[in-house]
Amino acid sequence: MTKFYELSTSERLAQLRSEDAIDDDDLRVLVDEPALPTAVAANMVENQIGNFPVPLGLADHFLIDGEALRVPMAVEEPSVIAAASNAAHRIARTGGLHTSVHRDGTTAQIVFTGVSLNSEVLPTFVHEHEAEIRKVAHDAHPSLETHGGGLRKVSVSVSDEGFEEIDLLIDPGEAMGANVVNTIAEAVAKYCAERLDGLDLLMAILSNNAENQRVQSQARIDFDNLPTRDMDGEQVARRIVAAAHFAEISPLRAATHNKGIMNGINAVVLATGNDTRNINAAAYADLSEQRRTWTKWTIDEERRQLVGRIDIPLPLGSVGGAMSTLPMAKFSLKLLHHPDAKRLMGIIASVGLASNLSAMRALVTRGIQKGHMNLQFKSLAMSAGAKPDELEQVVAGLRADPAEASLGTAVSLLNQIRNTSK
Repeated sequence: MTKFYELSTSERLAQLRSEDAIDDDDLRVLVDEPALPTAVAANMVENQIGNFPVPLGLADHFLIDGEALRVPMAVEEPSVIAAASNAAHRIARTGGLHTSVHRDGTTAQIVFTGVSLNSEVLPTFVHEHEAEIRKVAHDAHPSLETHGGGLRKVSVSVSDEGFEEIDLLIDPGEAMGANVVNTIAEAVAKYCAERLDGLDLLMAILSNNAENQRVQSQARIDFDNLPTRDMDGEQVARRIVAAAHFAEISPLRAATHNKGIMNGINAVVLATGNDTRNINAAAYADLSEQRRTWTKWTIDEERRQLVGRIDIPLPLGSVGGAMSTLPMAKFSLKLLHHPDAKRLMGIIASVGLASNLSAMRALVTRGIQKGHMNLQFKSLAMSAGAKPDELEQVVAGLRADPAEASLGTAVSLLNQIRNTSK
């Protein structure tokens, strides 16, 4: 049977249609209609002049909490989808990925200045008026509670720098909830500021630190599913563990290690219409000198398995905003069987873990460039102007001498092909 990645684009669409993974309306979005109509784009951003397309592909072989999925990924880097699919295939042979999600809410900060050290004004006020604060929060967005969300916790923190704040933990339901949280924060801030003499309201805004929205995903891979032509699976596994440990102690390596994780995460975040800036802010805020990466790789000696785990904050949503506006985002969520926010967090974290595995396995065996270059050759050929019927010939020429592969070489090869065919 021909593998999914070996099919042409039209053949992939035909297969998805035959599997009822997509319907005729989806086909029209994918083939006949622009992914983002001008009428939609013009109302999403200011001064809109066009659209900036990014390829949408499917990472195959994912088995997450027992559910088989093809995961949509929007990304311009050639090897990201192939790498995630390769790792997912190896993981699926040993039972797939298993997730755990904690989604308690988003924190909003209401910050005051003019606070005297050891002042009890704000803590006392909040303690005595918490019921009123909760009512103000409810009235600012009444429909939130009907969707399972709402204000969960009110607390006060004090700084010795003259700042004092009210922190609101707000459950945004299935949405990412930035606008909802900010609306509630500003309403509560106004209520409090009008009743607190001597304190100056500085700002009211959500925090992109998302310690209350965390997800873990774990994978086990039998040694037998890791070998290369030159190394057995146990050797590969132990080298991956060593590479992961090095990322924990080396800031230089950790930066690149984490970039490999975010390759997968950002691609799914973008495909589903979520906020990549929010996700990146939350993820990197979680790191420190004591915790330089979100993944951990160990060996289970008894089972002869490599064990990987990711623990990362992912403050995202499954409804609202771009997810409800962008045709391709709605299509991507349909492909994922319309997950709720918790389920989507688990899927995206799992893709991040798979991307990390694939990058490290390549890095500690054949080197990172071999897999990258096979796909970069196609990019060079297309940049040189190769037509579809010329593409493979240019790629073959570049592959014959990888050290000389460049745009100039691709142009030269293309000219040779066209001169020969005259």
